[in-house]
Amino acid sequence: MLLSVYHLTEYSYPEAAKDSYNELWLCPADDHRQGLLEFCLNITPPARTQSRRDYFQNRVYQFHIPQPHRQLRVEARARVVTFPSPQPHEVALQALHPLKGRFFDYLTPTPRIPLHHPWLELLDLRQPHPKEGLHAYLLEVTQHIHQVFTYDPEATRLDTPLHQVVRGRAGVCQDYAQAMLAALRSLGIPARYVSGYLVGGVGAEGSHAWVEVFLPGTGWLGYDPTNNSVVGEAYVKKAHGRDYDDCPPLRGQRRGGGLEQLRVSVQVEALEHL
Repeated sequence: MLLSVYHLTEYSYPEAAKDSYNELWLCPADDHRQGLLEFCLNITPPARTQSRRDYFQNRVYQFHIPQPHRQLRVEARARVVTFPSPQPHEVALQALHPLKGRFFDYLTPTPRIPLHHPWLELLDLRQPHPKEGLHAYLLEVTQHIHQVFTYDPEATRLDTPLHQVVRGRAGVCQDYAQAMLAALRSLGIPARYVSGYLVGGVGAEGSHAWVEVFLPGTGWLGYDPTNNSVVGEAYVKKAHGRDYDDCPPLRGQRRGGGLEQLRVSVQVEALEHL
């Protein structure tokens, strides 16, 4: 599927801001499931960008605006071709055991996803048997979280603790994904947070989030609990990490400016079915 992506982030300040340092995780990935055909950034006030690969091999852009300004506008445009996800080989959960040392980053707790809570109990999820199929269990977890949560943008904020999200059974795609990550990591299943976009479906109006799990014999496969689906051609991946903090759309700091107002607009369009 050929897709176009437009992502606008606009900050307005009541006072002049300066020395604005920013990092962007807005460039779509270029991997086995999707090909990046075009990506461009338009920044106002004009700024020179530099790019690098972060710890997780995501493409990150950086820029600095030293002069005073009352508005910061970042426009990202991309064209991406996506492909169907492969049908995974069914393997038992216990096949992951000898591989745990390779995936420490995706099994360890983080400030957003602590592991000292009884996540299976809090989410009403069953303990799987070591010999049962991994993919089948992941589909069950995806469906369960989709069913017990209510999508409600007013229910949580970016800093709402995960245990509060789980108790409230409501939130946005970021909350669904991090709840699923907490359950899987507590079982020793390597899982990572993914940020990206979606054509249609719940959460398609802005940046979307889902989970990728490593399946022996298949590789990393995406599961979207917000929409109860396996990730396919309608999804555009930008970046992945341990949780939201490893790959936010934009992160920065500045001097002055006062309390900003933020406006975000995302448009993802299917141009052609290949």
